[in-house]
Amino acid sequence: MFNFKTDDVVQGLCEEIIGVMLKEFGISREEAIARINSKWGHLDTLNENSVVLHDTSDFWAYDIYYGSSSRWWKRLDDPTLKPKPISLNE
Repeated sequence: MFNFKTDDVVQGLCEEIIGVMLKEFGISREEAIARINSKWGHLDTLNENSVVLHDTSDFWAYDIYYGSSSRWWKRLDDPTLKPKPISLNE
């Protein structure tokens, strides 16, 4: 499913991120997984020692969906805020 290895802790976080993306953005599970792979797929392993656990699933869902450079956290009410482009074939 993911392009990186996980332990149970990070697997759980990724499932939570998927859930937030489905609820908040109305995207498919396939798109949510593709977006997570786009963000972290270059890494070999994410585990309980990974820095990704320092933030919440809500944070990661928004950050992965909009991209860090969008400064989404300051623009949630901005109608020009758009999702980061993604290829579902990644």
